[in-house]
Amino acid sequence: MAEIVLTNTGRDAFLEANPEFRGPGAVRAVDAVLGLLALHGADRASGVPEPTPDLARRLLVEDLPSFVWADPAELTVYPAVLRALARRFDGADRTGVEEAVDQSTADFERAMTDPGNLTWPRWYARLLRAEGVDADDPGAVRAWLARLSRVPVPDGARRADLAGRTAVADVLLAEVLTRAYVRDAEASPAAGPLLADHDVARGIGAVAHALLGRWTAAGLPEGLAGPYAYLAPGPEDLPHLALADALLGEHLDYYGDIAVPLPPPALCFTDSEGPEGPERSEEPEGEPGEAGNAGGTRAVAEGAADPSAPAVPGADARTERDADLLATAVDALTGTDPAPDAGPYGGEAAHLVYTLYQRGCSAESVARRAAEFEDWTVDPALEDAPVRVPLPGSPAYTTPTAGELARLLGTPGVGDADRARLDGPARALATVVDRLAATGLVFRRGDAFGLGPRGCAAVRHMLAIRGVVVPGPGETDGWDAAPLVAAAAVWPPAAARRVLRDWLRAHGDGDVAWSALLGAIGSVNRGTSDAAATRGLLDVLDLSAAPAGVLRGLLAHPVVGARAEETLRRSGEPVAPGEVPAEARALRVLDALPGKKGPLESRRTAFDTAAAAWPGGAAALVAAMNAADPHETARVLTPLGVSVS
Repeated sequence: MAEIVLTNTGRDAFLEANPEFRGPGAVRAVDAVLGLLALHGADRASGVPEPTPDLARRLLVEDLPSFVWADPAELTVYPAVLRALARRFDGADRTGVEEAVDQSTADFERAMTDPGNLTWPRWYARLLRAEGVDADDPGAVRAWLARLSRVPVPDGARRADLAGRTAVADVLLAEVLTRAYVRDAEASPAAGPLLADHDVARGIGAVAHALLGRWTAAGLPEGLAGPYAYLAPGPEDLPHLALADALLGEHLDYYGDIAVPLPPPALCFTDSEGPEGPERSEEPEGEPGEAGNAGGTRAVAEGAADPSAPAVPGADARTERDADLLATAVDALTGTDPAPDAGPYGGEAAHLVYTLYQRGCSAESVARRAAEFEDWTVDPALEDAPVRVPLPGSPAYTTPTAGELARLLGTPGVGDADRARLDGPARALATVVDRLAATGLVFRRGDAFGLGPRGCAAVRHMLAIRGVVVPGPGETDGWDAAPLVAAAAVWPPAAARRVLRDWLRAHGDGDVAWSALLGAIGSVNRGTSDAAATRGLLDVLDLSAAPAGVLRGLLAHPVVGARAEETLRRSGEPVAPGEVPAEARALRVLDALPGKKGPLESRRTAFDTAAAAWPGGAAALVAAMNAADPHETARVLTPLGVSVS
């Protein structure tokens, strides 16, 4: 079929009239350009498809980077073919096409060399050419495929990336072929139909494979769809993609923006001492469908190595398998036929996995999470607080004592009756956690549960697949202060504290580092509804560790000034009256008010007490707060019945 379909595009006549396009790469370029133009409906009345500016742009920046592989030295041929076609026509059409080609050539070259545009056929065509395999010899191509036992993955990419891109490219080419067949069937062109009935009868997929073989390597697409399909897994072969979608949904529910980074993980355990489940086994040789080495082809590591896992051969394939394992466990709890013991919280499995990572992979409390699911009141300051992981003990779950529950929830007065009421939900949630822990990727010790190192790596892998920014341990140390502060402002306080502390240490923990960090906290998001959350980072930092000279230099700062004054006074440093602006003092009062915790009456009392000590009373204090941060002023004071207008 490869030599049958699209034989009436004028290719042979064009090659005869343009002898400069005679090499194998040039012939492939002519075939692809003429074929795609014709499939898109270009006029063939002159014997060859007539390009338009829009079609020329589409071919260069969309179609060719999806369906064709060309060595870097061959890239210039494709725009040259379009220019040669344009020269066959006169007037504005020729000028427009030439201008479109000139404007799109740089984008075309970038797209053709962008790893993000690689499909399985394009990737393997690149590899086999690099090894000197004759891309026009289907026997040589098949023999090369047969020597591969594992999936080599390009540097900086994942199998899921190529699987997704290939699936999209397959759909796009099938649509182009289908439209071309229908168009010719409705009005047969004088130049003849592009696809005969007997071609289409074998299936659009077979036609697409035939064309892709001409444009990448002979027989390659058919091989990857047939006996060597394990070398080109599709989305359906990667179960963890479904969980990756669910994790992306959780991220958007939390932050509303895929670009919001998550904190780098700080694992509680090492591989040797943590509750990881079974010991890792050595990577089996020759198992189909894994990143590795075969037939002299180098399997390039899948993205940056995760420092939480040892750098051993096959580590990336192992992470992918772990992701599949975790996804299968989640599906067993949340799918159409959930496990009998999934209980009322089985549907929360994906949410639990996400929040464990979102906490920076710190351990969580089963009882506290069950209390939240049951709408119990939990102190906002403790919602994301890490919990201590006890030594291994009985695998049976026991709800914490009433006193421990009071500490976990930040709710004094929790008694035995409350503990008894929470016992059922906590045990039901522990059952779900234990189902996840059976994978060896999640652990539970007593009331504490979390992600082990492998589980953390697997979740990070899935989030990265869907484009969430997931820096690895230590990566944020290289960030500038402003983007670090913008990210940390929405992280759980414990994770933000750890990352900011590490950043300061990495930058010398001196005047320069502290000035940059505190300056960013005082400027990032200022004047927006996120300003208060950003100022909240002042509470997670140990300001007593800041150099006194830096704090003194910030006394006049409208955001940080009052906090700098407090810290200096606590250390015995004098601060002259009037050095701190009223705006900064008003913000300090506003941020100290209980905006969420406690009954409205006690919160109103806190405001009245602060207003009584403010020069000019409540009206003056509200005015100063409004001037400093109207968004937080309205959020905190309006529920208290205080007029903020």
